[in-house]
Amino acid sequence: MRSGGYDTRLGALPAEDPRHAARSFVQVTVSAHQQPLGSVIIPAHDESASIRRCLDALFAGVAPAELDVIVVCNGCSDDTAALARTSGHPVRVIELEAASKPAALRAGDEAALALPRIYLDADVVLQGTAALAVLERLRSGAVAARPPISYDSGASSAPVRSYYRARSRVPALLGSLWGAGVYGLSAAARSRFGAFPDVVADDLWVDRQFAPGEIEIVDCAPVVVSVPRRAGDLVRVLRRTYRGKAETAGVDPHERARTTTASTVQQLRRLAAAGPSATLDAATYAAFATGARLALAVPRAGVRWERDDSSRTG
Repeated sequence: MRSGGYDTRLGALPAEDPRHAARSFVQVTVSAHQQPLGSVIIPAHDESASIRRCLDALFAGVAPAELDVIVVCNGCSDDTAALARTSGHPVRVIELEAASKPAALRAGDEAALALPRIYLDADVVLQGTAALAVLERLRSGAVAARPPISYDSGASSAPVRSYYRARSRVPALLGSLWGAGVYGLSAAARSRFGAFPDVVADDLWVDRQFAPGEIEIVDCAPVVVSVPRRAGDLVRVLRRTYRGKAETAGVDPHERARTTTASTVQQLRRLAAAGPSATLDAATYAAFATGARLALAVPRAGVRWERDDSSRTG
């Protein structure tokens, strides 16, 4: 169906591809004078505890036609899809049988109606005004962008809170696309690569496609990331992060991984010199990083995706 010259159909998908099985969607009609500023793709695997919160925040203060939002439920065994459909917001819902974030990203790209695009994790909270600010920057010159990060550690243990206090004070960790649960790509940026590859950390892989000067942290409301509650939960998340880094080690055209690591070490040393409390935070950060790397060295058969479920509980 076309309205005012703007195609509102779900993108054509090859029926023979098993990744695209069990699809459904909610049709959204867009008129010529209501073309969206961009598309927001939300991969969701068993996110019944967070999907409503994610969508409510995303549409707060936003006109329904300003965002083209696609929720891609992949391998869900809960009612994530039903909750998204009945959220009261104009979203399209796609369901994939297999649990695969890369497949969800590919399906979302195929269905998206507009560029630029925001890729948003279902378990973080991005205000609609921040989404619009990121899209506006991507439409007006930014290559790749995201909002600032705010870590919600109120329900976390003391060691986990200490780790994130240190992390929030290390600029080398805050100026990249990865680690925030959200990133945005302009039309030019999205044209740099084809379909999302099957990697553990899509945000890290995407980050490596751009030079530091091409990444902008937009001055807007931060995305709120609920962090792990317990030390073991944090180690699992960090282990996945380091696995993702290992996967992308050979595909960084800007060779930033080594530079970022060296910069992080230097900034942690400066942080440690700021006083006893800062020293403890820096030491905690280093201990978690070391522990996660050591844990990664232990073979774990059949484990590819390790997520933190503690931050998803009420």
